[in-house]
Amino acid sequence: MKKGLFGKIMKASGITSAFFGVIGNFFIKTYLSKEGIRKLQQGTGMLDEETKKILHESPEALEGTEFYRRTVHKEIFTFGKDAKCLYALHYENPSDIFIIFCHGFTGDPNTDNVFAKRYYEMGYNLIMPYSRAHGKSEHEFCTMGWFERLDIIEWTKFISEKYPESKIILHGVSMGSATVMMATGEELPKNVKCCIADCGYSDLWEMYGSVIRSKAPKFAADFILKCANTVSKIKIGFDFRDASAVRQVSKSVTPTLFIHGMKDDFVPFSMLSPIYEAASCEKEKLEVPDAGHAISELVHPELYWSTVKKFIDKYTK
Repeated sequence: MKKGLFGKIMKASGITSAFFGVIGNFFIKTYLSKEGIRKLQQGTGMLDEETKKILHESPEALEGTEFYRRTVHKEIFTFGKDAKCLYALHYENPSDIFIIFCHGFTGDPNTDNVFAKRYYEMGYNLIMPYSRAHGKSEHEFCTMGWFERLDIIEWTKFISEKYPESKIILHGVSMGSATVMMATGEELPKNVKCCIADCGYSDLWEMYGSVIRSKAPKFAADFILKCANTVSKIKIGFDFRDASAVRQVSKSVTPTLFIHGMKDDFVPFSMLSPIYEAASCEKEKLEVPDAGHAISELVHPELYWSTVKKFIDKYTK
């Protein structure tokens, strides 16, 4: 090969690598860093206007806000294996049943008041952890449920050691759903009785691909995804391909209720089927009509909570 041609190839490779890094770093900073998530929380958000209106203005949502204003809760903490502090809110009740509720991407325990209200009124203890890179979390990066699953395991150990007779239920919505589903693929304390997974993704690589391809041509979307994943592996130690709810539930022995809104096009309703089919645990599913992403509870509250309560009773009584 001629020296001049070799130089041109090397120069082009350098430009490509730099471009690759710029795109990947932009993605990580915008969507997975604590700074980026804070900006997304303060901005217009990632959901459509109709969904946001239901989330903030429906009667159920307004009642949840009022509950938060008048109900005392406390902050608790434990430590993860990486020695970082894990924070959560605790709504306390004289009960041996503990709900660990996991919020979604850009969510916050302080705003999931609808779930707090319902579970508190059922008489349960409610633990609401901050996900990585959200709110009071000490972690700098979010991993969309993958490393967060390890934090949830630490919370189950914290509760079962402090309250040996406790019965623990995992419940998550959206990214929180992926978190609890992926946690059930690991060894959990015997105190964990069941799991409720509401509109979680089946596979993060597929999920990200679906979202990016809705805004860019396939070749560009695939390139962006590869850039982001490469930088994520280097910077966070997180490979998007590892985050698979389908793979994790195939190892699960925790009875799970899978819930998904039939009009969800953000985490597509079609993702429910492969998750449900792969699950090796005792399982049920609730397909909620007319519900978009993360609003099944708000669209059909009585259907939602009667199903959830019946499922919890089945494994705690």
